[in-house]
Amino acid sequence: MNYAFRFASAIETDPKDRAKAQELVLSEYMRTGALDEARERAESIEGWRRGAVYADLATLLAKRGRTDEARSLVAKAQEVRAGVTGWEGPRILAHIGTALAALGDQNALSGISSDLAAADPLQYSGRAAATLAARDAARGEVGPALQKLDSLQGNSDFEMAWWRTAGYLDVARQEKLSEADRLKALDAGAQAAEGIAGWKRAEALESLAEEYQRLGRRERAERSLRSAQAALGSSSASGGQAALLSNLAEAWAKLGEPKKAIRLLKQAESAVGDAMVIDRPGIYANLASSYRRAGDAVQAGRLYERALDDAARLENARPRALAVAAVCRQMGRNGVELETKTRARLDALLAGLRDPW
Repeated sequence: MNYAFRFASAIETDPKDRAKAQELVLSEYMRTGALDEARERAESIEGWRRGAVYADLATLLAKRGRTDEARSLVAKAQEVRAGVTGWEGPRILAHIGTALAALGDQNALSGISSDLAAADPLQYSGRAAATLAARDAARGEVGPALQKLDSLQGNSDFEMAWWRTAGYLDVARQEKLSEADRLKALDAGAQAAEGIAGWKRAEALESLAEEYQRLGRRERAERSLRSAQAALGSSSASGGQAALLSNLAEAWAKLGEPKKAIRLLKQAESAVGDAMVIDRPGIYANLASSYRRAGDAVQAGRLYERALDDAARLENARPRALAVAAVCRQMGRNGVELETKTRARLDALLAGLRDPW
């Protein structure tokens, strides 16, 4: 993951791209539990995304019981928010709200949720309700949590359906709740996901399948993945179809169905050519990671190499850095041990980042 952050940070001419790439890498640090390292590296992000990262770190620290550190990061996120204008402010505030929910700070969270809903009702009302529901569930108050999400039923707006589904998922992930309550939340989430269009529905259904599997409900997990596959079949996201199929394949592999996964991965690889040239390295790395999850190390190695080959062929340094960062994120997420020759290749690519950008 260190290489991913170095390539993201090497983007000199586009601060927005650099910050976005850095944020994506730090999200992977957080996913793998490297919170202290993510916190240290967050200091180098410029702009509003640093506030979002601080808040996301605060959420995870709060869930680990490190509440003093979490509150310190919430304060840092607030400082960043105070220095920005426009749509970025509410975006940071939404991340802060999630952190406050994890901390159980009811008064501050209620105020933030109201501010978000007032700032942009379509974009943030659903997210605000999901955040408040997560707070209730974290306190063991499953009834009020579900009621907040149930109240959004009947609203056909895409954002509302997405955050309603995400809210049910957050409730279901609360291990302190009874299995019956968690299943109730998951079933409600599956119903809510029907209101999400296209490939985003597939993404939600894959997350639901993972939680069903955690609770030992294999049949419901399989049903969710079959529904996800049907959603992808009707999706018009042609350029990103390969990555979407790869993610679905990985979900099947996690469920113990490597043959289904590999069939999807073969289909996905044939669709990579539909993606933009600058996106292909990251997609090949995504495929490699899914093959690795399915137990095919040979195909995984081949596609990681293909990913770096395609990244190296990009003429300009900015897209090349973004592409290699995406490849390294996938490798880091899956714990790939870099061979000496791969390190040498990455060092050479890093040293070769120069004009034209």
